[in-house]
Amino acid sequence: MYVPEAHPDAAAARVTLVVVALGRTARLVDCLASLVAHESRAAFRIVCVINPVSGDGDDDDDGMLTASIAAVDVLVVEPVMNLGWGGGLHAGRRAVGSDLFAWVQDDMVVLPGWLDALVEAADAHPGVGAFGSTRLDGAGAVGLYNAGWCEPPDSAAEWNASDPTEHGLPAEVTAFDWVTSKGLLCRTVAWDAVGGPDPSLFPLTHVDKDFCLHLRAHGWLVALVPSAHLRHAGNQSAPGLLREYLSERLTARIDARWGGVAAALPRAGAAEVDHDCTRARAADVQQWSAREAADIVVDFGRWAQRRRRAAELELVDAHAALAAARGETDALRASRSWRLTAPLRRLRRRGPTTSD
Repeated sequence: MYVPEAHPDAAAARVTLVVVALGRTARLVDCLASLVAHESRAAFRIVCVINPVSGDGDDDDDGMLTASIAAVDVLVVEPVMNLGWGGGLHAGRRAVGSDLFAWVQDDMVVLPGWLDALVEAADAHPGVGAFGSTRLDGAGAVGLYNAGWCEPPDSAAEWNASDPTEHGLPAEVTAFDWVTSKGLLCRTVAWDAVGGPDPSLFPLTHVDKDFCLHLRAHGWLVALVPSAHLRHAGNQSAPGLLREYLSERLTARIDARWGGVAAALPRAGAAEVDHDCTRARAADVQQWSAREAADIVVDFGRWAQRRRRAAELELVDAHAALAAARGETDALRASRSWRLTAPLRRLRRRGPTTSD
């Protein structure tokens, strides 16, 4: 059951739900309402990390959303700058005193039985450090992406395609190479063992792959809980072109850092694999986020220019190919053979004739 922050038992709650939001939005209010109304045998409190947003991203022009959030009685953490998804989780972790905590995106709505399924899985599988939830669409069908394999190990761009859940969910809690970070339940001790997800994966891409591989390289399994259901709107924060750029940028980083580890780990298993985890342990989250944000502003502009130039060159090549094709057609029509075969073409256009 939900324990309000002002309640004396809040500090003793079994689970902490860490919600990471980008600005005060209506979707955040809906998310918090679904969490507060969620029925669970495990007592839980809510920590809400609200990353600041400039421009038109914050819907709270009249203060109504702030009032709605305050009325829920959750602990609100407000960083001075946007820390992204992974960095926001780091900010929330500092307020976690429970053995278990769940990662909640602000465009998520949890469904009945979600938290109980996760907590029961954690109690039954002590060797698993992180438990993934299952996404359902509005009709109750399984939505992607939920879990999968690191195949091929050196190409994280292809890992989502390995998700088998659209063809059917496993019958029980099942280990995978990675599970999704939306609605993930992790053990606080497992988080601390690896220092959480890499905060330089700003603002959000591949945070789940990074965390899962890091856990497995420290001997922790990761598993999907097929009965822990949620709905997730997805793609609510970044425009399409920016998402494409971030995917390219951060996928290359995952490949460089985890490709060798993914190849060394057993499928759906865990082992003590040699790797570099210094950066995640020692990183100052705000410093990393500021550095990444500044770099993205500059690099995205250059990337977009390169994309535009490539598109312009492709257009030039297409025009040249079209001009060449027209030249060949004109030359054919000017040829003697074209003139001699004109009667045959006229007969073909006229079609077959009948006579008495």
